[in-house]
Amino acid sequence: MAENRFYPVVIVPGIGQSKVVEKDAAGNTLRRVWPLDIDKNQLIDRMKAPFMKMVLFRRDAGFSDAAAETAHEMIGGLATMPNGDMARNLEAVTYMYPLSECTDDEKRYIYKMAPVQKLGSLIGEENIFFFAFNSFARPYAVAKELRAFVDMVKQRTGSDKVNFLPLSLGGAMFTAYLDEYGSDDVHRIVYFVPALQGTVTVADVFEKNVDPSKADELLGSLIGGSNASAAKSVMGMMPAGVIPTLTDKLLDVLIRDVLSGSGAMWACLPPQRYEALAAKYLSDAAHAPLKAETDRYRAAQGSLRETLQALSEKGIGIYICCCYGRSLPGVLRSAPQFSSDGVIDIGSASLGATAAAPGQKLDPASLGENARLSPDGTLDASTGAFPDSTWYFRDQYHDSIAYNDTALQVAMRALSDESFTGVGSDPALGQFNEKEDNRG
Repeated sequence: MAENRFYPVVIVPGIGQSKVVEKDAAGNTLRRVWPLDIDKNQLIDRMKAPFMKMVLFRRDAGFSDAAAETAHEMIGGLATMPNGDMARNLEAVTYMYPLSECTDDEKRYIYKMAPVQKLGSLIGEENIFFFAFNSFARPYAVAKELRAFVDMVKQRTGSDKVNFLPLSLGGAMFTAYLDEYGSDDVHRIVYFVPALQGTVTVADVFEKNVDPSKADELLGSLIGGSNASAAKSVMGMMPAGVIPTLTDKLLDVLIRDVLSGSGAMWACLPPQRYEALAAKYLSDAAHAPLKAETDRYRAAQGSLRETLQALSEKGIGIYICCCYGRSLPGVLRSAPQFSSDGVIDIGSASLGATAAAPGQKLDPASLGENARLSPDGTLDASTGAFPDSTWYFRDQYHDSIAYNDTALQVAMRALSDESFTGVGSDPALGQFNEKEDNRG
């Protein structure tokens, strides 16, 4: 390991954890486009008249069209071209240096996205790097940026290999990295709630497989999760016939403007649901370049289990922390079928663990002789790709695992301790754990 006592760590963050800005031709920043920065007062002013008209006449009266146009403008900065390129000149706000050289504001932001302060204290902030990227870009374009970033990390630290900490969407992007560049610079991979086999959430949105009676969840996600209660109140005042129309039009905007041209979002589809959706949205000539990339990614995704197991056999450590026991968002019609962390189903995050639907238990008689049944009887860890190095957290929500002390301890040990090789390395860090949220 070169001169460093510890291998440097590269954090590959999730979908809402990198700032993306629009720039003009001269390189000047015009505005932030992601995460969405909604002017609530402006939104209310714009929608007030159409809303009052709808309520007065007890029918749509143009409200759903006005809402769709407003949504189009809200997410317009993330619009994509048919070939998968962004329609506007967007750049992620990047940090081409370790945390030790970040400003106080940068460091606060990064630690908010990935609370690894204890890891920084242990291995030194000079060994921690945060790779920011556009969450809607093409995975192989992101992989190319990550390769350049890793080269910078190796040059700065003198290390010939690095440890990777992919979070959520970062797990999907890292699949493209392995497919394009292999594992020569990889020492260990520690996945946190990764979308390794996509997520039913994205597939149901693509297919419009949603329940209009719970459309307030969809509206809340578009205007920001903190506004979900306000969205529910607004929906409650709408004439019943308006809600299905509004839901359909909002989904049309989301799919047309962002999802259908975003390689990253195609990477978030479960493999078994890719072909039908690709035939629907990517079969024309304009989308041919994007489809060629998504086909390639789909093949890499389909063989990921075997790819990672081969890396493990070469001595590369593979670790996964994932969550189960929660339902997916109720607006999704598929939600009752899948145990998840509220965002990603456990079969995807664990690469194959078997789980009962929420509220049900597995039948012990149907399990193999080597089954590893969770204490609540709802999950069998033995069918996951890495039964000896995957930790499970019951009822833990996707984002809040970052504040689970046990999960953070697993990551810290895996990223700093060569003797830590799996669930048997420390009995205090059990394979099955309960929800925690220690934000201080």
